[in-house]
Amino acid sequence: MAKTIQQAFRDFHSNVKLYIEDNQALMDKRDMFIEELKTYFAKMKADGGPDIKFTRNNQGSYDLGTGVKPLEGEDYDIDIMLLFDIERDDYTAKEVKNWVYDALNKTTARTVEILKPCVRVQYHKAGEISFHVDLAVYAAKDGIYLSKKPKYKTDDEVWEASEPKRLKELIKSKFTDDEERHQFKRTIAYMKRWKDLKFKGTKNGKPTGIAITALAYKKFIPVVNKDFLNDTYKPNDLKAIRNFVSSFISEFNAYTNDIQVTLPVAPFNDLFSKMTTEQKKNLKSTLESLLDSLDEALAEIDPHKASKILKKIFGSDFPEIPMEQTAENKARAFVSSPDQA
Repeated sequence: MAKTIQQAFRDFHSNVKLYIEDNQALMDKRDMFIEELKTYFAKMKADGGPDIKFTRNNQGSYDLGTGVKPLEGEDYDIDIMLLFDIERDDYTAKEVKNWVYDALNKTTARTVEILKPCVRVQYHKAGEISFHVDLAVYAAKDGIYLSKKPKYKTDDEVWEASEPKRLKELIKSKFTDDEERHQFKRTIAYMKRWKDLKFKGTKNGKPTGIAITALAYKKFIPVVNKDFLNDTYKPNDLKAIRNFVSSFISEFNAYTNDIQVTLPVAPFNDLFSKMTTEQKKNLKSTLESLLDSLDEALAEIDPHKASKILKKIFGSDFPEIPMEQTAENKARAFVSSPDQA
């Protein structure tokens, strides 16, 4: 049972972190889709068509270690990249995407849909866990190019330069120190859970997970106190997320409330482009309220009261420190003790 705010944050992270590999049902369904694709292309070859080969890699937040479990009533989101051993001039982006659609669109237990950046398989068999798999389709022989609709649903797909593997490398190598890297990933997860709660039911009126991740890559500064004599590390997640939220707010234009954060790899797109001016203004205001609450928790010397403030921010998965623990910690100054914050 958590006695300090730092311990409470660690418990919170354990409560919300997404461990897809621990959910065998999800892994089995994902692997089933891949086998169906292989069967489809084997039949295509047997019928006199081309010999199409592809490899599968994980992508997205659960692969980076920054994913969070869905809220109750919402479904799991699994992201897969399909890297086809083809040159982009061999086949059109639409043609390859349609192969994936046709291979998987064959049962009423799921819905298959072509979206701008991927093919989505929404699984909705009665009595089973609700989830969807987003399959991003790439031509990967002469570089890596994503099959993507440029803007509108009616547009045909085009091959767009992309660097999913490079993005993964950048995020995972941002910090070489283990404690700093873990805190970096935990902070992204905290922010994702906060935005899921705060903007529940909103489609484009909230920051995406990749927008938060890209901004953290750009702005996050670890708060880890190191005692080199004793070889100990004391991370302070409360101060770390407080400072990150402050940096997040500073990215907004003071006059227009606009915010632009680009992906650090090709295609270097603006990750807030889908939000309207009013939605961005609302996001800034909501972040300012979040910052006020985090400052209130930092100023509170009673761990029990501080945990109640944080529970209001992060939801029921954030543990409340029992009141009886307060007596043990009362002698220590909450603000000055890294282990408490």
